[in-house]
Amino acid sequence: MELPTTARAIAMYPDAPGTVHRTELPVPELGSHDVLVKVVRVGVCGTDREIIHGIIGAAPVGTNELVLGHEVLGRVIATGEAVSDLSEGAIVTATVRRPDGCPACLAGQPDMCLWGEYQERGIVHRHGFMTEYFVEHRDYIVPVPDELEHVGVLVEPLTVVEKAVRQVDLIQRRMAYWNPQTAVVLGAGPIGILGTLLLRSRGMKVVTAARSPKPNPAASVIEGAGAEYVSIREESLQSVAGRLDNIDIILESTGASPLAFEGMSILGANGVLVLLSLTGGSLLHEVDANGINTSIVAGNKTVVGSVNAGFEDFTNAVEHLGRFEELWPGLLSQMFTERIPFDGDVTTIVDKADKGIKTLIEFES
Repeated sequence: MELPTTARAIAMYPDAPGTVHRTELPVPELGSHDVLVKVVRVGVCGTDREIIHGIIGAAPVGTNELVLGHEVLGRVIATGEAVSDLSEGAIVTATVRRPDGCPACLAGQPDMCLWGEYQERGIVHRHGFMTEYFVEHRDYIVPVPDELEHVGVLVEPLTVVEKAVRQVDLIQRRMAYWNPQTAVVLGAGPIGILGTLLLRSRGMKVVTAARSPKPNPAASVIEGAGAEYVSIREESLQSVAGRLDNIDIILESTGASPLAFEGMSILGANGVLVLLSLTGGSLLHEVDANGINTSIVAGNKTVVGSVNAGFEDFTNAVEHLGRFEELWPGLLSQMFTERIPFDGDVTTIVDKADKGIKTLIEFES
């Protein structure tokens, strides 16, 4: 078959907020270990919104525009001669971060990068996946079963909480006994929802706390998985903690740093709080520093930050998406609250993404 040489894409100028536009890129030649993928759909997330608003993001060297998108699902249309385990038509996604050669990256853990000079697809110094075609090295391609095609675009956002919970399990090897029963998830965006589903799939009691009162789409998904949804405008976190057993795990995904400290104050004995939000600005917030410190020390508690994800988190995410579909058929699809055709009005991406749970850019009708 004749391979494409150019691809239309959706990009922006990182130094000029709001400049979402169409562009066209050359499709790189296929190397021996490369995979050529035709994009089916791409998810829009909070990181994309921050890039569009000019808060973060950097274009690749040699250009002033950055193709958006790091949550992707596509179909293989060609492979290099050294790739023997992927056939034409296979459904795949791809990892986001590319290593910079630091010791952690050389050890196969670019998500634990030491030097911070990595590149990330659609975020920092490397074009993203919001394009008709992309070429990627086989090492960064993750197969997705055909039966998960309709929800496979959620693999990448799920990896964020996959890594978080994996880190919790690694940290808790310090204990001879670890049998977590109760968790609190702070935030009900896509990350908070997927974190809720992951913890619920482990049989845990989960309370997910967010600002918006019910009813709302996020609450419907969360409660559909058997978790409890609480609006912190209607009940404080302290009140929530007061009616729960020992809180073993807290996942924080709000983007609001005061809630991170409030999470520290309600974490149970021997518990782990994982911070997943990047918070900018210079917000000052008064906290009970002595009380929080004493509680963490006396309770053998752990607070840890987690960002990006390793390859094993991608493979775990694929497995667990299948598990979610078994446990709660059709629930994941309720997260897709807006679909924008690739050939539609791309300037509406941010406005529509701010109004629901997960907005998708659809490349195929």
